[in-house]
Amino acid sequence: MARPLWGTRSGWRRVPWKPASPLPPAEPRRADRSPDPFPREPPAARRPPGAESWWSALASYGLVAVLAVAVLMASGTAPAGRVVPVTAPVASGQPSGWARWLSRLTVGQQTGRDWLDAGLPLLSWADGQLPSPWPVHWRGLAADAVAALTGTPLNNLDRLLSSAIPPVGAFPVVAGAPVRLPPALRATAPGLPGDHGRIWAELGAGPLVGIYQSHSHEAFLPTLPAGTTPAYSTDWPHTVVQVGWWLAQDLSQRGIPVVQSRVDNMQHGLLASYTMALGTAKTLMRWWPTVKVLLDVHRGQAPAPATTFTVGGQPTARILLVVGTSQLLPNPHWHQNLAFALALSRELTHLAPGIVRSPGVETVPYRYNQQLLPADVQVEIGGPHNTLAQERRAVVELADALAALIRAGSVPGMSSAAAR
Repeated sequence: MARPLWGTRSGWRRVPWKPASPLPPAEPRRADRSPDPFPREPPAARRPPGAESWWSALASYGLVAVLAVAVLMASGTAPAGRVVPVTAPVASGQPSGWARWLSRLTVGQQTGRDWLDAGLPLLSWADGQLPSPWPVHWRGLAADAVAALTGTPLNNLDRLLSSAIPPVGAFPVVAGAPVRLPPALRATAPGLPGDHGRIWAELGAGPLVGIYQSHSHEAFLPTLPAGTTPAYSTDWPHTVVQVGWWLAQDLSQRGIPVVQSRVDNMQHGLLASYTMALGTAKTLMRWWPTVKVLLDVHRGQAPAPATTFTVGGQPTARILLVVGTSQLLPNPHWHQNLAFALALSRELTHLAPGIVRSPGVETVPYRYNQQLLPADVQVEIGGPHNTLAQERRAVVELADALAALIRAGSVPGMSSAAAR
């Protein structure tokens, strides 16, 4: 038999070849033999998949909490009255540990309760603050879901036809008879100024301007009982609801149709007001789709010297316009809102020099529900120390400036023909 060749570093050489000996038969395992040092776990004893998934859930929760704190700290410190607190004082005196760290957020009173009410609304019902859980209108929820997904409200025939037959959208919409409102939008409430106390006051067919008040309880100290603090009230003629009604009246007298919502957006507290006001603004746009300008009327927080000036020998409240950006939440219209606010500020300065409070137009990281329209701004008229007479004079100037912009077609999304 030929011998195989094997290669080495020194070259090829022949090695003797022997046939491999057969392997000995496997011996049966004895009872006294030591156990296998690496036993395999039987399939039945293995842990089911996902048995430790709660670790991942805990890690995700912690990550979200860290990101939330980072967003709060990165947002910075806004001007007075601009920050909506997110937690309440943990303890009085000198807190310790994590309580001392939370106290550095400089929060207001009753905020913790408002936070819980906003996150867990049933707590208000359990404490007797609400008579019963609010009704769920499934049809309305379904319609809102369809509108959010498709961008077409089901109660707007023009939008439905435009979606089904695109050429229909090329024809202008002519304002006709008032829309038949549901009973909820025809309701009245005691104490509301004008329009027979209707919660939704419509002045003119096809309104172009919509007015609402997120902080509906904001009032003015000179009209409140002595010692009242802070300046909040539900006596509507002494609040920004009255100021909004004056603005609606003045715009209507200038030929601008307008609708004002007098919904109490602060009925569940200060923190929940913007959430409720968002629903109010959406309802306004749903039933009055001709609205092109949304104004959220507020009262500022600055002292009297900063919020008062003299025009024509009469003390008048100053006006500040607030524009929410997309720094924290997306706001696709904030650049258009800013352009509209700047134009309105210039017109106000032209009509009544000094009426615009510095800086004139203030931009903030919060969007303040201004993502709904390209001409959607927050208007602060006066402060807590202004009188109603001073507020009334400022509203006249604001109505003149708004009417001038609308007639000139200087409102985003609106042509001058729409105002005629």
